[in-house]
Amino acid sequence: MERNGRFGGVWGQVLTGFVAVALLTGCVSAEELRKRVRESDGYYKQGLSSMDTNQQQAFVSFQKAIQLNPSNYDAHYALGTIQLQRGEYADAEREFKRCIELKPDDGDALNSYGRTLIKLKRLPEAVVALRKAVALPLYATPDVAYLNLHEALSLQGDYAGAILALQEALKINPPHIWPALVYLQLGEMYLKQGDSGRAREALVQAQSMDPKGTAGAEAAKLLEQLR
Repeated sequence: MERNGRFGGVWGQVLTGFVAVALLTGCVSAEELRKRVRESDGYYKQGLSSMDTNQQQAFVSFQKAIQLNPSNYDAHYALGTIQLQRGEYADAEREFKRCIELKPDDGDALNSYGRTLIKLKRLPEAVVALRKAVALPLYATPDVAYLNLHEALSLQGDYAGAILALQEALKINPPHIWPALVYLQLGEMYLKQGDSGRAREALVQAQSMDPKGTAGAEAAKLLEQLR
C-alpha cells in the first residue's frame, strides 16, 4: 500500500469534517483534536508498516486510528482491504461505504465497495458502484473496475455487457490488469455467447501474450475445445 497512492493524506478532510464538527459541539479543545488526528495518522502509518509481516497487528493499528479519528479515510480503506481479504465481507462493506461517505468520488473506494458487493452476491448494487467508478475522469486504474464490472454483469447473465466492460478495460493505457488475462476472459465470454470465431481470436491473443504462463495455458485448453 502506498502512502501517497490510494491511501493518501487525511489532513484536509479531517479539518473540514471531524475537527469542525467536534469544535461546534464543544466536546474537546482544538489542540486536543489536532493531537488525536496526529495520533490517528501515526497508528495508520504503523499499520501500513506491518501489513506485509503482521496483518493482525496492522488490523489493530487501523482500528485504533479510526477510534481516534472516525474521518480517517485511509484507515477505513486499509481496514476494509484486510477484511475483504479475510472474507469478512459485511465488515468490509461497512468500511468501504464509510470511505465513499468521506470521498464520494474516489474510484478506489467505489471499486472495492463493488468488489465486496459481488462477494455478498448483491450484483445490481455492485454494478451501480462499479459504473460510477469507471465513469470518474480522474480515476487512475479504471481497468481494474472494468474487470470487476465484467464479473458482476457476467454473473447476472449479461454477457454482452460483460464483453463491453472487458473491451473498455483493454483500451486503458498503460494497463493495470495484465492484458492476457483480459483476453482470456473475453474469449470465455464469447464462448458463452456462442461466438466461436471471436472467442478464438481473443484466446489466440491471450496465448500469444502468455505462451508459458497460466493465462496462455488456459487459453490453449479452450482453443482445443474449439477444434
